[in-house]
Amino acid sequence: MMQSSVTTLASLLERTFPAGLSGLIFDCDGVMVDSRDVNIGYYNLLLREVGKPPITPEQAGYVQMSTAKEALEYIFSPEELKLLPAIAERYPYRDVALPQLELEPGLADMLHWLRERGVRLGIHTNRGSGMWDLLARFNLCEMFDPVMTAEIVPSKPDPAGVHRILETWKFGPESVGFIGDSATDAAAAQGGGVPLLAYNSPDLPAAVHVDNFAHLRSALERLPRLGRT
Repeated sequence: MMQSSVTTLASLLERTFPAGLSGLIFDCDGVMVDSRDVNIGYYNLLLREVGKPPITPEQAGYVQMSTAKEALEYIFSPEELKLLPAIAERYPYRDVALPQLELEPGLADMLHWLRERGVRLGIHTNRGSGMWDLLARFNLCEMFDPVMTAEIVPSKPDPAGVHRILETWKFGPESVGFIGDSATDAAAAQGGGVPLLAYNSPDLPAAVHVDNFAHLRSALERLPRLGRT
């Protein structure tokens, strides 16, 4: 991104958050980690174990936005679902897939920088309890509070997770952004009244579009009001 583009992004952020930015809500898959290929590989392993062909492009698009339960019910028949617990016990996601995941470049540095400036950080994800395994892998468990998973609140596009985070922080929606990459993220953000920062999703309608976290941090550094005052 050219210097002028960082300037443009900073200007967009200032117009989007005229009273300042006090908190950021993060989606996980496609934002914090680029998990698409890893997740598809894991689902293909499960499919192979029940004698089915690899996941289709249509299925891949659905499972990346859904909860694990929704994804499995979408891919497998009721009879096949009965076989999955034993297969998953032999091939746990946390042992097979999780070690392959990597944080998006620049994310960890930006998170620490934001925390130092008093910006609250939360997560609203359609992952389940495995979200904590992911945070632990990257030593980020203490970075986010609260963490809204599909086992705590209804899954996105329901905005319940956004509302719970705002209630916990006692912030108005105008001072909080939601960084997401999918239509379900956009719907949850809209339902919660918070602006969407679309991550690497140029076709997703959003207040702001971001292509990487280093550029986002550079733009945030120019905001006159950052963190809770």
